[in-house]
Amino acid sequence: MITMVTFAYDPILLMNLILCIIILVLGIVCTKRSGESLPVYIGAAFGLFGISHAATLLGLKDSLTIPLIVVRFCAYLLVVWALFLYLRKTLVAKEAQQAWVDYYNDDTEET
Repeated sequence: MITMVTFAYDPILLMNLILCIIILVLGIVCTKRSGESLPVYIGAAFGLFGISHAATLLGLKDSLTIPLIVVRFCAYLLVVWALFLYLRKTLVAKEAQQAWVDYYNDDTEET
């Protein structure tokens, strides 16, 4: 069965698609410049959301319902993963900083 692709103009979805593309590009650029992985995970998630918006604009929402649910689920998982990595990194940094403060305080009290 051949599915006819028709463009269903929706200004909200079109704006969302454009913003998803911008966030994807910025995520890649920020990762290349900073070396941090968080921006590329967020950019990739928005890239996946963009796929969903593009499919809807192309009139494929009904025929691709299950795959689009999987794509959006993966996008949300990427955001959760990125935030988990960020939280873990910041907690480790705070613990290390506190250890140095404690070490310095112990050292100054002994002298």
